[in-house]
Amino acid sequence: MNLLHFSNADIRGGAAQATYQLHTLLRNAGHKSVMAVRRKDSADSDVVRVGALSLMDCTWAERLERGRARLAGGYRVKPLPFHYFNLNLAPAPDLRSALDAMPRPDVIFLHWITGLLTAADIRRIWERLRCPLVWVVLDMEPMTGGCHYPEDCTRFHSNCGQCPQLTHSGPHDWTWRIWHEKHRQIADLPITFVAATQWIANRLSESGLFGKHRVTRIPLPMNALMHPMEKNIARNILGLPIDKRIILVGGHDLKDPRKGMDRFLAAARILAEQGKLNGDLPFRKDNLLFLLLGENGMELAANLPFPTRDMGYIHSQIELTLAYQAADVFASPSMEDAGPMMVSQAMLCSTPVVAFDTGIAPELIVSGKTGYLARLGDAEDFACGLKAMLADDGSAGPRAAAVASRHHDPQVIARAYDAILADLVRRPSGPIAS
Repeated sequence: MNLLHFSNADIRGGAAQATYQLHTLLRNAGHKSVMAVRRKDSADSDVVRVGALSLMDCTWAERLERGRARLAGGYRVKPLPFHYFNLNLAPAPDLRSALDAMPRPDVIFLHWITGLLTAADIRRIWERLRCPLVWVVLDMEPMTGGCHYPEDCTRFHSNCGQCPQLTHSGPHDWTWRIWHEKHRQIADLPITFVAATQWIANRLSESGLFGKHRVTRIPLPMNALMHPMEKNIARNILGLPIDKRIILVGGHDLKDPRKGMDRFLAAARILAEQGKLNGDLPFRKDNLLFLLLGENGMELAANLPFPTRDMGYIHSQIELTLAYQAADVFASPSMEDAGPMMVSQAMLCSTPVVAFDTGIAPELIVSGKTGYLARLGDAEDFACGLKAMLADDGSAGPRAAAVASRHHDPQVIARAYDAILADLVRRPSGPIAS
């Protein structure tokens, strides 16, 4: 089949990498697959860059949409720090390169499209091509008034507004406008949603926009580099000490509150305090190293009561894989997450994971077997998990790799997509009846 994917980027960032892995998997399975992106960093000839149209080149509908957004004050809306937001203000996309590469797609895939497509753009693309839509949901933005994760807010169940993540909000704030624009433009389109985890599938079922749409569960494909390796080899390559126990923790930005580093820091302090009181812990302060991945790691490192090494934000998949393979434990203190992918990646590299009970963690982790599943937000329980995995006899890692390999089996994932695609092209592609 001819498959056209829309994604903000191809390989920069976790969402982009997940999309690129799926594009590669489907292409290897025999489909013609093309990615249309705003930012291209790969050398893949099947990835094409989507430029932005000048106002003079826009249709009257596109000019009206962008003008209305500017007059309504959308460009002055500001989210609070560390809150990713889609303000539905992307420049009009120039689709010529995408349609030259894939003029007659059988199915259109939507992925992480913040900054690439507005809701009205999605409507125009569907009306132009009239083929089924598959939206691979990588966070909650498709179903909200703009936030990617709503924290405790449940207004996406109805119509958003009064957003706690905007600097200025009210009953009819910008999130209310976006939610109603999505309802008007895309809520009736024949979209099949793909959720990589039950967590995101549950959020879709609660959505006031898409609660009645078809949702199917298919795990994300993972990079083939993610596999077990002898830890000492990985450590030698990265210049890490052979004689220390290593706890790896990472994320895009370690200052992002959603990633739970305050809980992780509290758990580390609990370990340090317990170490002062008794000598039966499976580590000592002088033989434990915390390895940090992501932006703004220096601040976290300065507050950890153990030796640290900050590797910063890693762009190389090879270096990232080596970091997983070198670690004894991967710590994932995320408080709200559709994944994170790092849980699966670490387990594929035979590294047990300690994580809070959210996202993909409860689908992969069995406490004491493949890692430790801590009560959500409970730093003391997280510390218990770290102790348990540091005391592991070495069997948790291979079990973790086996579980993650089955869950992310590329052949199983490819067959699942083949079944969906075959079903979609047999169905009518008109709007969903209201």
